[in-house]
Amino acid sequence: MYCAFLLLITLTSFAQKVSYPKDYFMFPINPGKANTLAGVLGDLRTNHFHGGLDIRTQQREGLPVSAAADGYVYKVAVQGTGYGNVIYLKHPNGMTTVYGHLKVFSTALAQYVKEEQYKKKDFYVDLNLEPGQFAFKKGEIIALSGNTGSSAGPHLHFEVRDSKDNYLNPLFFEFKEIKDATPPAFWNVALRPTTINSRVNAKFDRQVFKPVKLKDGSYRITQPIEAAGEVGIELQAYDYMTGTGFRYGLHCIEIKVDGKEVFTYNMEKFPSYVTRDYNNLIDYRTDQESGSRFLRCYNPDGNGFELYKTDDYQGKLQIWDKLEHDVVIKIYDAYENSSVLRFTIKGESNESAWRPGFSEVDYEGRISSDRSENVLVVEANEYTNSKPFATFYSGKAMVQKLPSYYQNSNAVFLADLRELRPDSVVIGKSSLPLYYKGSIAPGRAVEVTSPKWVMNFDSSSLFDTLHLAVDHRFNTIRINEFTEPLKYYVQVKYKPEGVFLNRERTSVYRYHKNDYSFVGSEWEEDFLSFKTRELGTFVALTDSTPPTVRLIEHSKNRIRAYIHDELSGIGEFRAFVNGEWVLMNYEYKSRYIWSDKLDENQSFEGELTLEVKDRAGNSTILRVEIK
Repeated sequence: MYCAFLLLITLTSFAQKVSYPKDYFMFPINPGKANTLAGVLGDLRTNHFHGGLDIRTQQREGLPVSAAADGYVYKVAVQGTGYGNVIYLKHPNGMTTVYGHLKVFSTALAQYVKEEQYKKKDFYVDLNLEPGQFAFKKGEIIALSGNTGSSAGPHLHFEVRDSKDNYLNPLFFEFKEIKDATPPAFWNVALRPTTINSRVNAKFDRQVFKPVKLKDGSYRITQPIEAAGEVGIELQAYDYMTGTGFRYGLHCIEIKVDGKEVFTYNMEKFPSYVTRDYNNLIDYRTDQESGSRFLRCYNPDGNGFELYKTDDYQGKLQIWDKLEHDVVIKIYDAYENSSVLRFTIKGESNESAWRPGFSEVDYEGRISSDRSENVLVVEANEYTNSKPFATFYSGKAMVQKLPSYYQNSNAVFLADLRELRPDSVVIGKSSLPLYYKGSIAPGRAVEVTSPKWVMNFDSSSLFDTLHLAVDHRFNTIRINEFTEPLKYYVQVKYKPEGVFLNRERTSVYRYHKNDYSFVGSEWEEDFLSFKTRELGTFVALTDSTPPTVRLIEHSKNRIRAYIHDELSGIGEFRAFVNGEWVLMNYEYKSRYIWSDKLDENQSFEGELTLEVKDRAGNSTILRVEIK
């Protein structure tokens, strides 16, 4: 009863660690008036859990943003992406509130930031301030709401952090402006075999089941589910709030099997410095392939978050008999609204039957491979031999394996990559290269080398053991699959085989879903060196096309332009009037830059020089006269 008990008395596991003083913080947008949210703590976002509330601003910019409590600005930043214009307020109780995507800061603070931008001659600034340098009383206007940074629309991003920089759930401070009586809803449940001997409905295959909502509001899975061995549950479910059509993250999840609690999830707080660990807690592959986000309801290897409480098996179901097992999943939001899902898993045997057929030496069909953590899955299409086997080659060694099971008319072979890391597999007359080079354990620095590439992993690069597969061809290197997450950076150096006439403009790009994204690199003799936080396919490309610049105004009062680069992207932009640097604000979503004078009474007059450089080093320079 972890989640239910926790909700009643503010989450037992944290009750002695976190205090939520009521009425200490005021709502920062239209305080005292009813409001709604576009996001809450724990929403599943790209590469991270959402760290606070997204407060709606009536689909417009310019709403006054109030200080939630007395405090001083200890940090203020102007970012092109991320939070955009952002203020961090430190409060006497040790907590911090954060206000992101702002349009403009309050007058005195805005002038200070502008002066710092002129000192640094840079639009982007990240400033740490002295206590009391800019202090605000509770309710004072600190900024106007906006749509800067990575915001997908006008809103205020609002966070509450404790003294250790943990994100806290702002809804626990009982803002009366937000009401919610709507329970969360189940969308999909996935069951995943987690060991080589596990099965779901007789397959080593992650399978998705659709819950049905009953008249009493509860949910059931009506499809038959059979399983054998150790199985993990993955959940796609959302909270809903009264008066909106938005979907939100869950606050709590509780799973019981045969009446025994095996897993609970509690989104009350989490540290700000480990947000990328999120990629290890979701089904990263499904997210990357389809955009659907499933939360793993078991504790995966390499998890650094303290969001879970599990049983002795890390929340993984243990199905070792042929009995029926009752599963109950209960989900909660921060207002104690809840929903329940019930289904049954019947234990099954994982034995497979052979099927008679033709001689294996005649087979010339298609072979495909896949991987699920430590298990290599090889599938032979239309393969039903009387004595079928696959031969796995690793250097000069070879291992022959019989099918683990049949899926329709296909034979499925499973291999444990902790014991066997093949570079190819042969079935009959068909062969498939696999490119495995070794296994990299997490938590330590490792260098892997070959004549044409070198990779350096540090102690923070990996969540779990990486079974490294490298395919280097021409000017491209493929490192594993884009569906496998990295925790942090890996340093890569490889030798492209193409001839590059303009090496200075040649760099590494990641090729993903028919698009190229700039990674950046440096030449080290004939090798390109780069670092990446994502796996997949990387290619050396030459960008020799400068950015486009469309000047739309150059008057005594204003300078405005649209800037764009097709391949490597905008790297930097600078404007000078008669040799004097001029601050140009930038909104990357609209590709728009505009001037911001240090002295509003100053007039622009003389030669304007506007230089825009892309990340490959190409420049476009415009020179015009302002009269």
